[in-house]
This record gives sequence, structure tokens and C-alpha cells, in this order.
Amino acid sequence: MIAQFNRFVRNGAGLEKFLRLIQSVAQIAAVFSVGSTAVRLTTAKLQLALTRRYFRFFGFIESFQRVSALLNKEGMGSVPGWIDLAKWTCFGLYFVLEDLTMLHAMGVYMVPWEERVMREANQFWFYALSLSLLGAIYALLSPPRASKSQNEKKKGKKTEKTAPTTVNSSALVKQIVVDSCDLLIPAELLDWYPTGDLVLGVTMVLSTLLTGQDIWSRV
Repeated sequence: MIAQFNRFVRNGAGLEKFLRLIQSVAQIAAVFSVGSTAVRLTTAKLQLALTRRYFRFFGFIESFQRVSALLNKEGMGSVPGWIDLAKWTCFGLYFVLEDLTMLHAMGVYMVPWEERVMREANQFWFYALSLSLLGAIYALLSPPRASKSQNEKKKGKKTEKTAPTTVNSSALVKQIVVDSCDLLIPAELLDWYPTGDLVLGVTMVLSTLLTGQDIWSRV
């Protein structure tokens, strides 16, 4: 257990999830605290949130790489393909806009447009999570498609189709739960659906444990 935890926190994604868990617990604890204790817990929450931004600073690279791969993918015209394309485009724009305000968040170089840019970034974050949720629901409700063999793909040849591709329902349900929980964060930041720190903290704990479980099993 200790060795696996060591591997988990030495992994970049695992460490980010661990910090996110501490941040969400601090947010919940701050709700039930008063005075200087509440101030310290809120400060810890904000500092952990800033620390986690370093982990996703170059997240736009992977997002736009996925966009490029989707554009070059055969059969891009499908509904899931268009959803993924829009999703990763929104994620990439979110990361880029958030990165533009990093020096402001660090207190190094203050800019008057930070609030406006972060609002746009959170809007793209909301759109990306909404598209991710939509894609998972679509994949869960869509009937399984029969996969084709390599010979069948060749023009002019007819072969039998293989068995329908199976859908990992449990993974899709988990993604739906995670996206639904995370969707409340930008909605709260944008004042579109205010829920309060307690609800956000609880949903962050749930989504962090679900996503961290996959990383834990890999390491």
C-alpha cells in the first residue's frame, strides 16, 4: 500500500489528484469553521488551487494534438467525432486563456483584464465538460456498431462483419458522474448555477476519487 501510494504521488497526474482531494477537503472544512481557522483553510484551498494550475499549464498541447488527430482521422464526420473535436477544442482554449493569467495569479504581474479572460476561460471549460458529458451519454445510449475487418475495408471486396463492438458501460457511467460533478465548478464561477462551497467541495471529492481510482490502478 505504501509503495503504491509512493508511485501514485510520484506520478504527475496522481499528485495533482491528491492535491485536488486535499483542496476539496479544505474547502468543506472551511464551511464548518469560523475565525482564523476558516481563514487558514480558505488560504490553503486557494494556494492548492494555484499549485494545481502548474500541472495543467501545458495542457493545451495535448488538447490541440487530439484535435489534430481527430481532423486526420478517417470517419471524422460521425457524431461522436464532431463532439470530441468540439470538446478538445474548448479544452485547449480553456488552458490557453487560463495560462495567460498565470503571472497575475502568482502576484508577479498584475493585469486589469484578468477577470475578463478568466471568465472566458471558464466558459470554454463549461462547454468542454458539457460536450464530454454529451459524448458519454450518446455513446451509452447508442447501439453497438459492428467492427469491420481489414479486408472488408478494401474497395470491391466483401467479407463478413465481426461481432459488434462492446461498450464499456461502467466507464461511461463513471465519466457521466465525473463530468456532472465537475460541471458545477465553472457554473459556480460564472454565477450560472450557484451551489455554494459545501456542495462544490463534496462533488470535487467524489469526482477526484473516481478519476484517481483509475490512476491508482495503473501505478
